[in-house]
Amino acid sequence: MKKRNLKVLILLVAALFMGGCGTPKKVRLYESDPSLSRVREEIVQTAVGLHGNPYRSGSKGADAFDCSGFVHFVYKRSGIALPVSTDRLIQSGAEIPRDQIKPGDLVFFKIKKDLHIGIMVNSREFIHASKSRGIALDDLEASYWKRSLLSFRCVLT
Repeated sequence: MKKRNLKVLILLVAALFMGGCGTPKKVRLYESDPSLSRVREEIVQTAVGLHGNPYRSGSKGADAFDCSGFVHFVYKRSGIALPVSTDRLIQSGAEIPRDQIKPGDLVFFKIKKDLHIGIMVNSREFIHASKSRGIALDDLEASYWKRSLLSFRCVLT
């Protein structure tokens, strides 16, 4: 098994038990979905494979990231050129309603006066560059994210 695939597998197994006391989380974790395009599949696999990498303001990878640098890096690995700044990313692609999001779509938040961006992993979870935790997986239904949610955008065809 490739080192990257092993890292993703370990991350997904560990995420099952992050609910505390061995109780699995109630959210649906990312699973390979044959109905997704190869590019969407690749984007999510790349993003999840970077879980745990550190946050660094202004960093665009490969050892550390800020939120827009993380998105730019992940998409670039799949051959898709996106803007580097969150201000420009929020103007990319098309806005989509929540009930139409797919893995690989972008999610935007307004936190205080700043924009924040992540990549959807499934219909409820997203992965992003957290200032306090580095590349992290979070749930849209958590109150912090729910009150900060701004929009979803699709930059893939």
